[in-house]
Amino acid sequence: MATDNLFDQTQLREAFGHFPSGVAAIAAHIDNQPHVIVASSFSVGVSLEPPLAAFYVQNTSSTWPLLKQAPRIGVSILSYEHAVICRQLASRDKNNRFNGVEWTSTPHGAIHLANASGWFDCSVYDVHSAGDHLAIQLLIHDLDTQKENTPLIFHGSEFVRIESQIASYA
Repeated sequence: MATDNLFDQTQLREAFGHFPSGVAAIAAHIDNQPHVIVASSFSVGVSLEPPLAAFYVQNTSSTWPLLKQAPRIGVSILSYEHAVICRQLASRDKNNRFNGVEWTSTPHGAIHLANASGWFDCSVYDVHSAGDHLAIQLLIHDLDTQKENTPLIFHGSEFVRIESQIASYA
């Protein structure tokens, strides 16, 4: 489909960067190897019945074809302390993504990172084409939250911390 864009991809990326988002590690243990995708496109609250979450992955991802085979996929909502390892988890060097990273695997193979702000244990519910990405819907089987762990936020191409402020209304 042709579009009438008045902007280029650099401008589009910059505009997208003005929208703060959480960061999730989407991971599973497959054939005795941990695999992970880091996504700032993870979205909760897609549906309450059935309980669905979603994320988007590039069509060119070499990790997604592996992850989609897993009976369960873990989604760890990264906390601010994960900022130092986030780019490592997302790196092209798949063999070193988990070096020094503390994680556990469920009996179904879902991987949860230690000290995450929360995690979901999911399976693939549906996949749709979305331009140069795939839209992945995940069925949530289990979850946990760690309210004391501040979530990691991606904004303006940087990792930032959420600061709690109590608004006072006069």
